[in-house]
Amino acid sequence: MSYTNEEFQAEQIRKVKSAGAKIFIPVLIVFLLFIFSPFTTIPAGHVGVSSLFGKVDAVELNEGFHLINPLKKVQKIDCRNKELTIDNVGVPSQDQLTTQVDVTVKWRVDRTQAAEAYKETGVAEALERTHLRPMLRSVLREAGKEIENAEEFYRADVQVSMQVKILEGLGALQTKGILVEEVLLRGFNLPSMIVQGVEDKKRQKQLAEKELEELKRFSTEQEQKQVLAKAEKMAAVEEAEKRVALADAKAYEITAEAKAQAEAITIKGEALKKYPDIIKLRSVERWNGILPRVTMGGNATPMINMGDLGLEGKPEAGLAPE
Repeated sequence: MSYTNEEFQAEQIRKVKSAGAKIFIPVLIVFLLFIFSPFTTIPAGHVGVSSLFGKVDAVELNEGFHLINPLKKVQKIDCRNKELTIDNVGVPSQDQLTTQVDVTVKWRVDRTQAAEAYKETGVAEALERTHLRPMLRSVLREAGKEIENAEEFYRADVQVSMQVKILEGLGALQTKGILVEEVLLRGFNLPSMIVQGVEDKKRQKQLAEKELEELKRFSTEQEQKQVLAKAEKMAAVEEAEKRVALADAKAYEITAEAKAQAEAITIKGEALKKYPDIIKLRSVERWNGILPRVTMGGNATPMINMGDLGLEGKPEAGLAPE
């Protein structure tokens, strides 16, 4: 079949339109799928809250792939652990002094109440801003009112007690979809007058401890000196006792010797009284046989009493009787 030029051009136009229609339909479908997505994916640690024209579904979407109504909007709520830190929160105590406290709260969104929380408040950031921060400041101040003196904030048991009370107070936020898991009090900035007083008390305590150690050291030295003096005294006593014993022994020895000598003299005296000739005998025994010579002037003749020599009536050798 032969076509005229006009017919050929018309045929080409028809084929182009037909091909364009075939391409346009898939592109339109893809575009509609992109605009009105019938599925969604919830990442780990999140839940999905779907809504249709502002009406929030009560059932949350867990992690994973979900087919949904393309007209619904899905809000992904982060339910992972979070930290809220507020520095320098003023906490008054019963002594009308205000202490600045740094507090950190570990919390997360309750995934079972994410839909209700989103409906009432919004996403996690809105929950923190609307409920958690104001409540934290309130319960922190209430916990501080039970402290009598500001300096007690330095005590470890007081800090632990406050953390427990704050955690219990924040438990009321569970109805708002907020789960508070831990409360940490990181720092206490006491009023300057209290800080100065605490520092003075600390210095006094250190000084007292130093003096106590010095007293203990002095007491120990005195005890050691007393022990040494006692030992020296005992040694001196033992030495004195030893000397006394030696003196007693010497005195006893001298006394015994004197007594023996006295007894010997007494015995000799008794013997001489009883035997007087012994004296004469002792004199003769001591005589060396030489007569005493006496030089006299004139015609004096020496006289010797032979009786005094114990020779009276006894002939001597070499002398013949007349």
